[in-house]
Amino acid sequence: MTTTCAVCGSEHDPEALELGYRRPDAVLELDEATRAASVFENDDLCVIDARRFFVRSTLPLPLTGRNDRYQIGVWVEVSPADFDRIGKLWTDPAQAVEPPMSATLANEVRHHPHSLGQALLLQLMGPTTRPQVFVRDPAFSLGAEQRHGISSHRASEYSVGLKAG
Repeated sequence: MTTTCAVCGSEHDPEALELGYRRPDAVLELDEATRAASVFENDDLCVIDARRFFVRSTLPLPLTGRNDRYQIGVWVEVSPADFDRIGKLWTDPAQAVEPPMSATLANEVRHHPHSLGQALLLQLMGPTTRPQVFVRDPAFSLGAEQRHGISSHRASEYSVGLKAG
């Protein structure tokens, strides 16, 4: 569904290309040999040196004037205990009743300097849906966008020109 942008006059389709990070920034910083030796990774989970634990999630941003959301695909770092709990619940249809878990953002999100390491809450959603994360600091720019929504124009700014990481 496209909308005519009140800012630039162009047609924007926020669903055409949502920003997504392929891996946590910490993994991308490793050289190839270190990555091969010390990283377990797939498209949902990642572990570095059996000490750092990451889960792929979505960060929803409501679209103003619409009933849907723009999703940023991000990686979050969780504690070893929470990573184990997520693993135990991975295929459980009732996982959404699990209380939210603490996490930190594992990607520097474009347009939001200093987003890497921001405190989040992670909510499991269901066995066929990635967890959703919510920025804890309402004053941080990404947290403000998550609470107040973004325009279709802003969604297109996230998406233009790349799939990140």
